Amino acid sequence: MESPLADLAKNVDVCQTDHLPVIAAFCRQLSIDKIVNRLVPTEMNLDPGTVVIGMILDTLSGRSPLYQLQDFFQHQDTELLFGEPIPFTAFNDDAVGRVLDRLYSVGTMKIFTEISLTACHRFDLATDRGHFDTTSVNVWGDYKDSQAGGDAPHIT
Repeated sequence: MESPLADLAKNVDVCQTDHLPVIAAFCRQLSIDKIVNRLVPTEMNLDPGTVVIGMILDTLSGRSPLYQLQDFFQHQDTELLFGEPIPFTAFNDDAVGRVLDRLYSVGTMKIFTEISLTACHRFDLATDRGHFDTTSVNVWGDYKDSQAGGDAPHIT
């Protein structure tokens, strides 16, 4: 005779979540889904903001490459991650591809900038100086007024 707990355990799905709930909560705190949904309107069943957060979670899970998200979400607790149960089949390659096309059409830099500014305001980050990766840009020559502690950018 099985115990009552054994009967309950038969109806339990176990998912290893690791760090993903924390990342999902951070994405919600930054309003990534709302920003994307406002800038990238669609009539899809699954809104583009949720797809973007799904791609972020997938990427930060260490899984690679960025396709077959439905395989990834088949083994995730989507209600825990998104606040509502979402069938893993909603993250099919066609839906993700349509969202990626729409993101490109709207302009990824525009979306990134709005999310970045939201983060700056939400976390009261200083915006008097900006830094970005310039590894693909070559810089050479002398720069007038370039000195450590000066007003002009100091290239070292």
